[in-house]
Amino acid sequence: MEHINEDMSAYMAEVVKEEQAKDHDGETATCMDVVNKSDKEMFGICAVGIDGKVEMGACAAEKFPLESVSKALGLAMALEDVGPEFLFQRVACEPRGDAFNSVAAIEFGEEGLPSNPMINAGAIVCTAHINGRNGNERFQRLLDFIRRLADNDKIDYNHEMMEAESKDTNRAIFYYLRGQELLEGSEEDKLVPYFKQTSIEMDCVDLARIAAVFANGGRDLKTNEVLMSEETVRIVLTLMFTTGMYEGSGQYAVEVGIPSKSGISGAIMAVVPGRMGLSTIGPALDEHGTSIAGLNMLKKIAKRWHLGTFDVNHFSRTR
Repeated sequence: MEHINEDMSAYMAEVVKEEQAKDHDGETATCMDVVNKSDKEMFGICAVGIDGKVEMGACAAEKFPLESVSKALGLAMALEDVGPEFLFQRVACEPRGDAFNSVAAIEFGEEGLPSNPMINAGAIVCTAHINGRNGNERFQRLLDFIRRLADNDKIDYNHEMMEAESKDTNRAIFYYLRGQELLEGSEEDKLVPYFKQTSIEMDCVDLARIAAVFANGGRDLKTNEVLMSEETVRIVLTLMFTTGMYEGSGQYAVEVGIPSKSGISGAIMAVVPGRMGLSTIGPALDEHGTSIAGLNMLKKIAKRWHLGTFDVNHFSRTR
């Protein structure tokens, strides 16, 4: 399927109904309690084609914090600002399967670097290298970038959630990184923008539209304006595919096969290059911190519409 159509909309409604009939016995993150969105059965799904067509189902208009989904966006902004050569001297690209908040991922990573930009240590490095005279300007530039990708200038971060979340582990990671000279500057200027970044709120439609911009090679869906370079898109999607689902990245690649990034809010952003962006929300998490319902829905949709990167149907088209 090259374009989103009514058949896909009907199938999304079907997979949502199937998930609603299940008991998702997973934990929800504390951040969802803060924003009053901890209902395990709050399912949402959206698909946005590169032609801008939108199909959505269930609670797709419910807002949620991006949490770690934002790491893909912080990485994209950092790549645009400082370039891959500079950035990857400070964070590696290895799919080691580290936990999202691992400190060992720095000490035992390649050449003493955070193993990849999709864990907290690597994401903190990326956000710290977004251009800006101070922390406020650095975050505002990232927020403006995300608003342009989503085509929604009302997107903002949740102040209450940012203040309420536990920060000690990430502070420890920041000071270790600074001690290793992988970043410099104050917590206020270099770490606080990361805290704000993970607290950015949007709904499934916003997130799927951002994914569709990646699917469109970094170009605006309406104007075809370049919002990020093709090289940035290539790097971000590669790292999403290999590391975007933490310890479950390999199994996810086998079962779904789409470049994706998860967050402990229960959000997943998935990119089908040249075709569409997808997003899901489902707060109940598996042992890897991935949405149980979101994974199930994306697995079924990828199989039904042959969306996986290495689906054999892609090869048959070239014969």
